[in-house]
Amino acid sequence: MEYTIIRRTKFEGSTVEDMLSIQKTAKSLEEALKYTTALKMLETSKSVEFNILINIDNAFDYINKPLILKDEVA
Repeated sequence: MEYTIIRRTKFEGSTVEDMLSIQKTAKSLEEALKYTTALKMLETSKSVEFNILINIDNAFDYINKPLILKDEVA
């Protein structure tokens, strides 16, 4: 399954819609979370957020696969 990380710039108080741009694609959820965290750390603007998107064709795979934690959560 492929995960797409997008950058969303919000223009509040304006008639202009949000601006979206693809930043990165990842093959696993773990990679997507790493990329998203790194992008958030580099961003300084408060009007920017990063989202992870999945293809609707893969939605059932995403829902039906169990989340396997590699390390024990305390």
